[in-house]
Amino acid sequence: MIASRRSVLTAGGILAATTVAALGMTTVAGGAPATATPAGGCTATVRVDSRWGSGASGGQIVTFTVANTASATATRWTVTWPLTDGQRIVSSWNASVGAAGGTVTATNAPYNGVLTPGGSTTFGVQLAGPTTAPTPSCTNDAAPPTTASPPTGADVTVREADNQRTVTLYVGQTLGVTLAADYLPVTTTGNALTPVSTSGGYPTGQPLVATLRAVAPGTAELTTRTDHACQHATPPCALPTVLWRVQVAVIELPPTDGGQTVVVSAPDNQRDLTLRVGDTLVVSLASNYVPPTLSPAGVVVPAEVTGGYPSGQPLVARYVATAPGRVDVSTITDNLCRHAPTPCPSPQVRWVVHVTVTN
Repeated sequence: MIASRRSVLTAGGILAATTVAALGMTTVAGGAPATATPAGGCTATVRVDSRWGSGASGGQIVTFTVANTASATATRWTVTWPLTDGQRIVSSWNASVGAAGGTVTATNAPYNGVLTPGGSTTFGVQLAGPTTAPTPSCTNDAAPPTTASPPTGADVTVREADNQRTVTLYVGQTLGVTLAADYLPVTTTGNALTPVSTSGGYPTGQPLVATLRAVAPGTAELTTRTDHACQHATPPCALPTVLWRVQVAVIELPPTDGGQTVVVSAPDNQRDLTLRVGDTLVVSLASNYVPPTLSPAGVVVPAEVTGGYPSGQPLVARYVATAPGRVDVSTITDNLCRHAPTPCPSPQVRWVVHVTVTN
């Protein structure tokens, strides 16, 4: 089991903590939870950590606290809540989160399902759209269930809207793919992922659903495209073909005694982080970012840096906090055409996180 201090904050899905200071969000004082709905031997409370914008351009980051109120130990839990019209899940961490029919279902991660009586754990979600706070309900297996057993689901699920996205997984986690029925089965490169199951897709007429497991550190690219029966007719129809691609970076699970691991991605630009000596920081960015620089050196030490410009692979950089102090971890995008005899006017995007390391 992962150490109790372990906190996994990643991009994506299911694994990304995206505190977007660059969007001008306001932070709600971390006090009393916004909502609390008990059910059976489990309670779920919500705290709105950050909120910005309104309507379709709004968003918020919320933390859920799940507590076992039963007299027996729980080994799994499920939290559900209805989405407000126009809301959508952007990312989540420390739980497997998915939405169907306007209802969000979050199930425990492999390392935080066991809760002793009175024990609790947390998970987080970033929501886009109207900033109405979730109203959750919770069940666990410490009390007799009143409904079907909670689904296990994939650790991270990608959909059509995730086209061109970069996702980070730990070895052993699963990646779910859910696409419309007109997509062909997904293909993958490299040895970092292995297929578990697939169903539907063209030409079955059923939605494409696939599951893959991260089996080795490395990178992979998932690709597919749409197809239609009329495109094979004589003469073929003029329906456009839609290409879909997701890049996946797989990293080793940190050791159980290695402190917490914090994974940051593009939306964490300008974020302030606090780590302890021995903690691990993982930077997961798209392939057009150059390897990060550290200023000053010595506070965090590079453990492994792979990918990034000009390799064409997602950038994954791991650092270990080794000494108290403050350090900026920064990088910038680059493009081959900028180095041509007649450089292109490609803008560069700077990215930085400000890290404070304590004992």
